[in-house]
Amino acid sequence: LQEAERQLDPAQLVKAAELIAKARQVTVFGLGGSSSALAQETQYRLFRYGITVSAQCDPYLMRMTASTLKPGDLVIAISATGRTREVIGAVELAKHYRANAICVTAPDTELARACDVRLTVAVSEYPDTLKPTASRFAFLAAIDLMAVAAAYKLDGS
Repeated sequence: LQEAERQLDPAQLVKAAELIAKARQVTVFGLGGSSSALAQETQYRLFRYGITVSAQCDPYLMRMTASTLKPGDLVIAISATGRTREVIGAVELAKHYRANAICVTAPDTELARACDVRLTVAVSEYPDTLKPTASRFAFLAAIDLMAVAAAYKLDGS
C-alpha cells in the first residue's frame, strides 16, 4: 500500500472524482479474476452515493454498453496488466461515442493511454501464487480513494 500511495497522482484522483460526480451514468469494465471483482466492488462503492452505476464483466456486454454511451457518461476501466484487448476495445468504443474514461491499471500501458484520467500503480507481486495479489490491494486502495473523493465532490465539499 505504501508503494501505491507513492505512485498515485493526487491531481488524477481529483480529476477522477470530478468526472464521477458530474457523470450522467458510470459503467465499470473489468475482465478476469481480480479485475472483474474490482469492477463489481467499484459499483458497490459508488451506488451508495446515489450514482447511477453498473459493472460489466463480459466482453460482449462491455462493447454493447460502450456503444450506447453519450457525452456526459463515464467509463471506469480496471485492468491489472493494462493490456486486456477486450477492455481496451470497449474503452476506445466508449470514447468514440464521446464518453469520458478513467482507468485503474499499470502505468505506461495501452489502456492508460486510451483514458482521460489514469490511476496507475505498479507493485511487486508476492512470489507465492496462493496469496492474494498485491496489485489487487493497491487497486482497491485507489478505487476507495476515488470513491471517497467523488462523495466529497457530490456533497459540495
